[in-house]
Amino acid sequence: MAATAIPIDTLPSINPATGQVLAHIEKTRPEMVARTVTLARAAQKEWANVPVRERCKRLGRLREVMMASRNELADAVVNESGKPRVEALFADLFVALDSAEYWSKHAVAALRPERVPHHSIAAKAKSGRLVYEPLGVIGIISSWNYPLAIPMSQIIPAVVAGNAVACKSSDFTPQCGALIERVFRDAGFPQDLISVTQGGGEVGQALIEANPDKVLFTGSVATGRRVAEACAKRLIPTVLELGGKDAMIVLADADLQVASSAAVWGSYTNCGQVCLSVERLFVEQGIAEKFAALCVEKTKKLRVGPGSDPATDVGPLIRPQHVQRMLDLVEDAVARGARVLCGGNTRP
Repeated sequence: MAATAIPIDTLPSINPATGQVLAHIEKTRPEMVARTVTLARAAQKEWANVPVRERCKRLGRLREVMMASRNELADAVVNESGKPRVEALFADLFVALDSAEYWSKHAVAALRPERVPHHSIAAKAKSGRLVYEPLGVIGIISSWNYPLAIPMSQIIPAVVAGNAVACKSSDFTPQCGALIERVFRDAGFPQDLISVTQGGGEVGQALIEANPDKVLFTGSVATGRRVAEACAKRLIPTVLELGGKDAMIVLADADLQVASSAAVWGSYTNCGQVCLSVERLFVEQGIAEKFAALCVEKTKKLRVGPGSDPATDVGPLIRPQHVQRMLDLVEDAVARGARVLCGGNTRP
């Protein structure tokens, strides 16, 4: 009898600059997420007994592994997020490396028990201490705009504090997620202590339903609201890092050359796909025309292209639907009386 192949559901790793499918990464079946959390709990019980100094040494090894893999990690960020390589290095890889180095040096002090004095006369004969203990399994639902920096800067302090982590990476950046799991494995962390699940919203929902001890979510307000509601029903503590409508204020006594450069950088870094991007500008009327002219002049000098091109200043938006969203916003603004001073159309 011929063997029957079992179909494997996969996620495409897509280059947003070209639309090319670079690889297919195996998707995690939602029904397997609970087992992942169960295995993480077992690994965490042993990990919590490892002295903090030893955990810090593992972070030092993790940093060495990331440094040795820096080109592969940077390539994955460029290929999946589209950002220029210099941004992938500065805002993703360097942030992850810095997080590993910082906590390897400071976790012992941060987690050291503290004496707590009593004010109450009735408690004067008592002693108080604040002792830090691991929570257990931390569920992380991460985003695609900084596919290395954001999850790594959350996983690293959680693990050095004695926790296990079940991380769902974005379905837009599955290769980056796979590499995160690999660098922890190569650094010698216990099996099942750090796991990365792959998939969309159904996998994130399954992670919450697996009852981790805390959930960290990075993403949109709409999805964050659903995450908060799902966690609230289970009394799971949450940390939500959501989008904003960040405003920049420019007053008449500002250095307009510096302020306009800040506005342009703050608007276009990572193609504007940042939770703290400059999305609104409030400028004093007397300098508004000059300030706008400077912003237009500097914007026109930016070179748009694939992140793999060293000459590129601004990479592509992550998916075609995001491009359409920008076009819709421009059209709506023009209909309301706005003037397009440069750009406003898609590239051929």
